[in-house]
Amino acid sequence: MKKKLLIIGGEGHGSIIASCIIDNLRHDKNYEWEVDGFINDFEDRIDNYPVLGKTSEINIFASKGYYFAWGIHLIGRNPVTVQAFNKMNIPLNRLATIIHHSAFIGEGVVLEPGCFVMAHSYIAPRTHLGIGTMVKANVNIGHDVMCGRLCHFAMGAIVGSYVQVGTCADVALGSVVLEKRNLGDYSMLGAHSLATHDIPRGEIHVGSPAHFLKYIKDK
Repeated sequence: MKKKLLIIGGEGHGSIIASCIIDNLRHDKNYEWEVDGFINDFEDRIDNYPVLGKTSEINIFASKGYYFAWGIHLIGRNPVTVQAFNKMNIPLNRLATIIHHSAFIGEGVVLEPGCFVMAHSYIAPRTHLGIGTMVKANVNIGHDVMCGRLCHFAMGAIVGSYVQVGTCADVALGSVVLEKRNLGDYSMLGAHSLATHDIPRGEIHVGSPAHFLKYIKDK
């Protein structure tokens, strides 16, 4: 019997999670998850799925046996993402970890509840990804990376080994983080950028090599 799953979010991240689950079901008819609908405060339907309730009702759905996929990441407003997650108070034992069947997960990797790993991504041994972290398609994450909760690795990102990634940090499209670098809480490496140095908390760095652009919005 499949587990009842609701995606928290909308078009964008939520759509990608839904498409991953659909493809996993095509690959394996016994795959454990099946999307029943979405949780969203603004829409009635998303990708032909019903919106069954609002974020304030999550614990009601949890009491009815539902599980949840975390699909919210406000790029450039990272602290707001964390505030939203904390406000919802989702039971951790009800957060689903979704992994595309083509992803490689190395020995000793820890994926905390609510992680999402999309197609053809590679996560090397002993890496640890925090609660609700999203790894999009064709991402490569080296060994012994320590990543905080609610981070986002966009398509084609590459992260070297022994990197420390703080809470709700972003590595954008096609960007590269060299090994043994630190990305602070709420920091962001912009698209097609190269991080040759640490990125402090709440800063956006862009370019190759990356340099300071501006600060992350806190509201």
